[in-house]
Amino acid sequence: MKPKALLLGLVASSLVLAGCGESGVSSSSEASASEPTSSSSSSSYSSSIEESWADDYDLKTIAELKALAAGLSEPSAERYYVAATVDEVSDPSFGEMVISDETGTIDVYGTYGADGELRYDKLEEKPVAGDRVLLYGNLQEFEGVAEIYSGWIIDFVHVAPSVDPDDYELSTLEEAHAAKEGTTLKVEGTVLTFTYNNSGNPIGAMIGDATGTMYLYDSQVAPQLKLNDKVTLIATKDYWILDSEIQYAEKMGYLGANQLTGATIVSKSENGTFDYEAVAEETTVKSILDTPFTEDIAGTLYKVPAQIVKSEGSGFTNYYFNDLDGTTGSYAYSQANGRDFSWLDAYDQELHYVYLVALNAKMSASGGLWRFLPLKVDEAAYSFDLANVPSFVLEYYALDQFSASYVADPALELITSVDNDVIPFEGATIEYSSSEPTRISIDEENGKTILHVHADNPGTAVITVTAHYEGAEDKSETLSIAVEDPSTVDALTVKEAIEAEVSNEEILVRGTVGPSCVNKPAFYLIDETGTIAVQMATKSLFDGSFNIGDEVIVQGTRDGIGKNGKVSQIAISNATIYRNFFGGDGTYPTNTFISGKTLADLVALSTDEAIHTTEVYLLEDVTIEAVIEEKYSRYDLSQDGAEMQLYCSGGSQYDALLADYANQVVDMELALCNWNSKDPFKGCILSVTDSEGVKTYNTLNFSN
Repeated sequence: MKPKALLLGLVASSLVLAGCGESGVSSSSEASASEPTSSSSSSSYSSSIEESWADDYDLKTIAELKALAAGLSEPSAERYYVAATVDEVSDPSFGEMVISDETGTIDVYGTYGADGELRYDKLEEKPVAGDRVLLYGNLQEFEGVAEIYSGWIIDFVHVAPSVDPDDYELSTLEEAHAAKEGTTLKVEGTVLTFTYNNSGNPIGAMIGDATGTMYLYDSQVAPQLKLNDKVTLIATKDYWILDSEIQYAEKMGYLGANQLTGATIVSKSENGTFDYEAVAEETTVKSILDTPFTEDIAGTLYKVPAQIVKSEGSGFTNYYFNDLDGTTGSYAYSQANGRDFSWLDAYDQELHYVYLVALNAKMSASGGLWRFLPLKVDEAAYSFDLANVPSFVLEYYALDQFSASYVADPALELITSVDNDVIPFEGATIEYSSSEPTRISIDEENGKTILHVHADNPGTAVITVTAHYEGAEDKSETLSIAVEDPSTVDALTVKEAIEAEVSNEEILVRGTVGPSCVNKPAFYLIDETGTIAVQMATKSLFDGSFNIGDEVIVQGTRDGIGKNGKVSQIAISNATIYRNFFGGDGTYPTNTFISGKTLADLVALSTDEAIHTTEVYLLEDVTIEAVIEEKYSRYDLSQDGAEMQLYCSGGSQYDALLADYANQVVDMELALCNWNSKDPFKGCILSVTDSEGVKTYNTLNFSN
């Protein structure tokens, strides 16, 4: 799987494909050098059309145009004719394009109609990639590169594609969605919405039929379409993943954005229809986000109740679609910094039914997140039926508190009352009971409801959870929870995990939770045999259910991380807490930490040896050098002339830990890290001890 480049080889919107034998359709005109005229309507193309261009106009080759443009810092007064092939329309708003002939390629800054008045995007008929075009334009050099400054489209010839639509049976969009990657398909659907690039140009369209919806990614075809067009296409089934996210997608089984690319328009007409209500699957935002990435839902249309939230940042705007709990949600995918979704401003902070697709998923070391493309918002405000409050409370607040099994007592404080400001409601309550109180008990302690696990009595207990709300019928759910004998769990030591082979097979590793990693949803797992970085499957797993000092068993994959084919960081990835033994005192083993080294020794270590990223050093008398400004801070380490950068020390990530130690001499526990295959190693601080012996741990992820 790989990201796909822009695809060419298209036909203009007016073209209806014909069988073999016709080479194209021309928009013919007659114009003189002194008085060019607008193109007339299309007619059957004869090979003599282009020959007539050579007879009627003083044509230049692209090589000749480049020579004439040499040294022109301003557009030439004289205009020149060129006959060429349109390779790409790079900006449909201005008609920027790339054209070529047998002598080379040249950029066209912008294009207009044959009279030089109407800009490309205003023309009813215009050339697209693959077409032959006769241009009349000025020349100049821009930053040393020759270009046609303003090209008047005197004439153009639609070039028929090599595909014959009669060679393909019409597929439904449901069938296209399920087709194998690389399959060429003929599909038909109504244009429902567009996606845009940062310049505001359409680069894709969502189309729908009676069986479903599917995304068309094609920056050359999309500008030829309008909302509600009924369009028939020949296109290729494809998947797309951002190049830098492929490694994470493969680990999570995510195929990519399910889409069509390389499209050719067979036909199109106005006033297509689409029944949102009949096609959309009614569900919730929570349900979509809980869908495993192994399920190929990208491009599927959903109807969800959601709170629409506009969030403005520095130079961009995000639009979130939150579930009715006000916290579970995701954002609209945009390449235009949110400008393409300004139509949602009218619904900011409101509850509505929203028709949206999970367009693609963001993949990273911290996990994945489905991202949305909104298509339509019901104008009527959404109204929650308060009779459903008990069921809602169970699903969104009560049931997610429990693990499927325990090996130790979590002393878990349970939620007993719920208010919701979004729906809204107040005063819902939750009760709990256990079928086996000697195994799992629900106890009242100091006005709180606490779940206790009695690990000396392995077996199963059924927990009944009941939600109440005045005026609504009570709802109950039961959970079967296992209490396991920890001796039955076979887990590796940290040293064994370090020595294990890189694999997608999951392993279990037992150790003590150590301090946070910076700029990663990760922590250091430490035992009497060693230290290893553990990247959690999602950032949300740092939810307070485990803390520094807890003895845990983590489940994840032994990973070798790096860039450009180099393994430079040893870690456990895509991890979850498989078991938590709780009861930690906030400390961790340090017997494998290395003492007696200087910062200069660490800087000199070879980054070819990734094993150093599993080492923690006890350094004395290190200066924390700080550059602290209003919107930026950075911290470096220095000692006796040696210097080391901290990993991701910019952007104030270390402020909570290091601001009080700025430009002070301290002792520290320092790991070496190399997530990005850079040279030399960077430092990752586990703890800092000041001159008075006060030790501060890196709790960045835990405090969040």
